[in-house]
Amino acid sequence: MNVRKLTPEQALDKLMSYCSKMERSEFDVRQKMLMWGITGDAAQKIVDKLNKDKFLDGQRYIYSFIRGKFYYNKWGRVKIRYNLTLRGFKENEIDEAFDSFFSTVDYEQMIFDQLKRKNQSLHIGDEYQRKCKLIHFGQTRGYETEISLACVDKIVETKKK
Repeated sequence: MNVRKLTPEQALDKLMSYCSKMERSEFDVRQKMLMWGITGDAAQKIVDKLNKDKFLDGQRYIYSFIRGKFYYNKWGRVKIRYNLTLRGFKENEIDEAFDSFFSTVDYEQMIFDQLKRKNQSLHIGDEYQRKCKLIHFGQTRGYETEISLACVDKIVETKKK
């Protein structure tokens, strides 16, 4: 790993540029500062300055993260929630954003479409193995097991007809 040492002033300038290009979380910023050898009180002052100047905003980041991972990566709620908690966000912050975002999208239809597409790519004759593969695919994407099971049953039913 290439470690460059920066002064707090240099780091602040670089972080302002870094945060202005794309939504970043406090976790991302702290990781950058660790690479540059800035820790402790100096790091906290930089984070406070970035928050004060609106370069960092937790709620804005959460909404952006959910939107991006849902629309572009086709991740489910479980995987999105897990990744947000890894970045240090609290459950109540995540729940608020989830309620707001997922009330406006057809979540179950997206899961159904993804599982249907995966089903078409499978070349397995055994129905049991096909279901297992589809359910496993749904779990790796972060879809809830109950919803995945319902969608898989619907897909297998329509294939029989």
